[in-house]
Amino acid sequence: PRTASSPGVAFALGFCPGLGAIYNGEYNKALIHIVVFAAMIVGLSSDLGGGADTALALLLAGFIFYMAFDSMRTAKAKQLGEVTVDPLESWSKERPIGPIILIGIGVLFLLNNFAWFPFYRIERFWPVILIAVGVLMFRNRLGRP
Repeated sequence: PRTASSPGVAFALGFCPGLGAIYNGEYNKALIHIVVFAAMIVGLSSDLGGGADTALALLLAGFIFYMAFDSMRTAKAKQLGEVTVDPLESWSKERPIGPIILIGIGVLFLLNNFAWFPFYRIERFWPVILIAVGVLMFRNRLGRP
């Protein structure tokens, strides 16, 4: 079935992390966009030194444009009645991934407020999260026919 998704609106909303994916009904993808964007911002706000800051800034700019063009492509496909496949949908259908992530982040904020678990202890693990999400997306991509 065709939907009334507008590729232009999807493109414009795609510049805001996760919003273009939410507009297209891809909530898992939106969550990944937000996490990757936040991880890049945290990486840029820390003092990485050398060319890492420049490389991360270029990756962030590329990622922002990727989100916009991906949202537009998905909206066009939905307009034409094509079935778009969310690679994480089958994996997260049985699992409440979004609520688990929100609860985990809330617990970390609460522990930080009480000075029981300062954020500087997990700051160095952001690349691990990005790598895990990338491996998961790559694995799902290879699993498609």
